[in-house]
Amino acid sequence: MVAKTYIDAFIPEGKSDSACVTCGICLQKCPVMKMEKKESQEEFHRLLTGENTKRVLNECTFCYGCNSFCPQGLRPYNLIMQRMVEKNAAGGRPIPDAMSYMMTGKNESGYFFDIYKSLPAADREILEKWSRVPAKSGDVLFVGCVGRTFPGRLEHSKALASLPKYGPIESCCGEIPHRFGDYAYFSETVERTRKLLEPLEAKRLVCYCGSCSNYLGNIWPKDHGVRLPFEIISVYEWLWEKYQAGALPVVNKFSKQIAISDSCYASELGDNFFTAVRGLHEAVGMEPVELPHNRHYALSCGFAAGLRNNYDQQQVKIEAKKKIDEIAATGMKEVSVNCPGCWAGIGGAAKAAGADLKVKFAISEILWAFGDDPPGTK
Repeated sequence: MVAKTYIDAFIPEGKSDSACVTCGICLQKCPVMKMEKKESQEEFHRLLTGENTKRVLNECTFCYGCNSFCPQGLRPYNLIMQRMVEKNAAGGRPIPDAMSYMMTGKNESGYFFDIYKSLPAADREILEKWSRVPAKSGDVLFVGCVGRTFPGRLEHSKALASLPKYGPIESCCGEIPHRFGDYAYFSETVERTRKLLEPLEAKRLVCYCGSCSNYLGNIWPKDHGVRLPFEIISVYEWLWEKYQAGALPVVNKFSKQIAISDSCYASELGDNFFTAVRGLHEAVGMEPVELPHNRHYALSCGFAAGLRNNYDQQQVKIEAKKKIDEIAATGMKEVSVNCPGCWAGIGGAAKAAGADLKVKFAISEILWAFGDDPPGTK
């Protein structure tokens, strides 16, 4: 069944409506709230009944971690989202125009559409090429909203040369509307993108963006009820697979330590993703230094916290500072991130705080090591 609201996705298909035993473990293990048993049970009861929570809706960073901790296999993130959306609606403030502007295809003039229009002619030709369904292939690289802002770099990538590329400009995983409370537009985005993806003749869809990996491979089928006819993997997993098979030699090698910042949705992607990211860093000479909160317990960069308190953007800064402080505690002057939102969010927060920190987008560094042009070049 295709979900129509967040609450539909709290109890996954195949689970009983009575599956939740109000154990509170999801809130006890939450890397942000870390509640004691009694408090967690009381707070979760409030979420179930729609009562005002004392802490959850003021502190949750919407990091997905709770989904990993539920012993019943439920999806608490969706219940919390439902209550947050209800609270914001009661506060009377609609989704800010700035957030709607970020949602691909919602308006003719949107953040990504405007970037695509401004690209050089050669890049626009690549986007046109990527709008056509490629020939039958075992693996196809899906290039989402962010990757399409630098098409030349991916089209001419040596490391990704064997992958046909596909990414019509109107296609989108739907993360931004989903994470900012616009489930209706998320549903529209899923349906539009599903129709664009289903004609692909492929065994696996390799997603350049981690958000696309998570949404197409996890949120769409588990929470929304839409399943694509091929396996979904991340580009990190694909590269790690090729490297281990000896099909992708390291051309340029680093020699440094670097802090590793896991994205909040990485908990949904799981251990294979964590292993691939760390394995690739080590393979190309970047020794990973773990943050105090990592993997399933990673802190959010703060991006999704912008939903709190009637879309108060100060909430983003509050959560971003926690991440910056954790990175600083490692003593590292460089941090590697595997999410474009983290790359922008942590980079912006570090700059605002005057922190002596370089934020590296992991995939760009790794592709350079496998022979691509240096990061930041066309």
